[in-house]
Amino acid sequence: MKRLFTLLISTFFLMGAATSVEASIQSVDFHLRNHEVAVTFLDLSIGEAILIQSKDQGAVLINTGSSRSEKELIDRLQMFKVKELRKVWLTNADEAYAGNFSNLLHYFEVEEVVLSEGVEKAFLPSIPSHLQKTHLHENQQLELMEEVKVEILNISKAGSATFMLSLGSQDLLMMGETNLDLEEKIASSGKAVEVLKVANFGAGNGSSTEFLSAIDPQMAVIFRHNNIDVSESVLERLNESWTDVYYPYRIGSVSLRIQNDRYDVITIPTKETR
Repeated sequence: MKRLFTLLISTFFLMGAATSVEASIQSVDFHLRNHEVAVTFLDLSIGEAILIQSKDQGAVLINTGSSRSEKELIDRLQMFKVKELRKVWLTNADEAYAGNFSNLLHYFEVEEVVLSEGVEKAFLPSIPSHLQKTHLHENQQLELMEEVKVEILNISKAGSATFMLSLGSQDLLMMGETNLDLEEKIASSGKAVEVLKVANFGAGNGSSTEFLSAIDPQMAVIFRHNNIDVSESVLERLNESWTDVYYPYRIGSVSLRIQNDRYDVITIPTKETR
């Protein structure tokens, strides 16, 4: 049974002078207060990118999406008033996760890049010397910012990371590669989560019934890969578990405004629904 929670679904239509079907949003400001954090799943046409913002500690970007979505990524970051990035975290070497890293450095100042040794070897043999570099390790616990704790649950042989984001009492499980053994391990921990980022763009046989029953997510997010179709069986299992599924590439960026024991879901349409 789903745990009780406060959930507000809002939609921003900040159209300026535009009258077309496509929303022309100039900027988005969450007016975050102390101890509030915004987590936004960006609506890239191809690839995965997640923006974390707080009132006083700037912005962190987890993955950069595909290079085919470069303009969308830069536009979205500017829309959310990002001036610089404290950290860029690359969780996977695939182009759909890390394809815009080099391009990003031309637009924003980046202080630190966070990645596993496997990702660095596979995709980024060299990183600009002015960037601080932090390597991730399995079972590591770290702080992305004061209100955001991270636990690295698994790093695959290829370097792909699965991790838990904890913000107050809210837990967001970010699955990396599809791994049924890992799902079983996470399920056996008995820990429920509010949000699930579905592994590997919803492909394959992941998100098992037993796994979803154990973690009991209230909502799930699926990004888009140009070479991967979302599995119908994954969608069926999510539906059977009464999990609300969000597709940023279809409905617009999906933001969670989080404060301690509650979160609000805000969808921000930036283009015609597809």
